[in-house]
Amino acid sequence: MKVAPMVTLGSYRPLKDLVYDYISRKIAQDELSVGDRVPEPMICEALGVSRTPVREALIQLASEGYLENIPRRGFRVRGISDESARELYEIIGPLDGHAAALACPHLTPDDLHHMQFLWDSMNLAINSHMFERYDGFQKEFHRIYQQRCGNKRLLKLLEAQDRAFMKPGYGELNSEAIYELLAKANREHAHILELFQAGAAAEVENYIRDVHWSTENARYNAW
Repeated sequence: MKVAPMVTLGSYRPLKDLVYDYISRKIAQDELSVGDRVPEPMICEALGVSRTPVREALIQLASEGYLENIPRRGFRVRGISDESARELYEIIGPLDGHAAALACPHLTPDDLHHMQFLWDSMNLAINSHMFERYDGFQKEFHRIYQQRCGNKRLLKLLEAQDRAFMKPGYGELNSEAIYELLAKANREHAHILELFQAGAAAEVENYIRDVHWSTENARYNAW
């Protein structure tokens, strides 16, 4: 059965970006796994778009390292290696830390309240072993202060890197090990929030860069 088109001529975003998001969701939800071929005709039919935006999205995903373009065979899901994850941490840490420092004087009481709510939600998700829910909450937690940084170019750089983590890897960790890993990360979120509440711009920048995005944790985001 054909899926109702998710894009229309009235969309504000380029069709290529919407196709990119669609393929990313397929990967994130394990409907496309490492080594799987990406079916271009099925994507065209599902979204009601021509081949051009699909090819553009696939080429972008390949250029960013998530897909492999095999001559005469099409695109296959590549995944993120341990080395690639480490390189991403080395990039994101300084970017995210600087965004936090810029945002610090601009965060409102409502922003801080929302971040506290998200921390509580993450804590509940971890304790309930609902790890996918945690991932969504933590992305929103970071997005609040990133949106307050006032630097559009920095935001675009962060968004481009964030797409690499379209799904959490966690390596070969079992459920209890994932619980411990995420509980540690959420303790870090609590400290980040405390630093924001204190208006400590330099401290929050250093903490996010050197601790929260420590390359020691990068291997858990390979997939």
